[in-house]
Amino acid sequence: MECEVKVKTRIKATENPRKVLESVLNIFPKIEVKERNDSIQGEGGIEVLEELRESLEKRRIRSTARKVLYENITGNRTTFYLNKQAAFIGKVNILEEEISPLGDIKVEIIAENLKEVINWLAPKIEEEPN
Repeated sequence: MECEVKVKTRIKATENPRKVLESVLNIFPKIEVKERNDSIQGEGGIEVLEELRESLEKRRIRSTARKVLYENITGNRTTFYLNKQAAFIGKVNILEEEISPLGDIKVEIIAENLKEVINWLAPKIEEEPN
């Protein structure tokens, strides 16, 4: 299963660039990042999503993530946001759109078999029998 993952976040004038970088790496430790003037950008493959996948399961937010991922599909890509401040303390807070005053971490997943990637990242939770 292959995909391309792109991560981007702006560095506001009031933010410490090192802390913004740490926010990204807390959730995506395997991503290759580049610091640009006022942003941090990273790219990688499916391995970049492993930590996020574990966090979604641990925090029991796979259903929410799955909903957001499917609702934001456009062609062979889906886009979502992670709260930057939550990421700084290692927590995943998934958002449909950028809403935080300091900006969020934009995540884009591109794949020919996008639904397969989403099903791996945030598998459907089977309801327990009564």
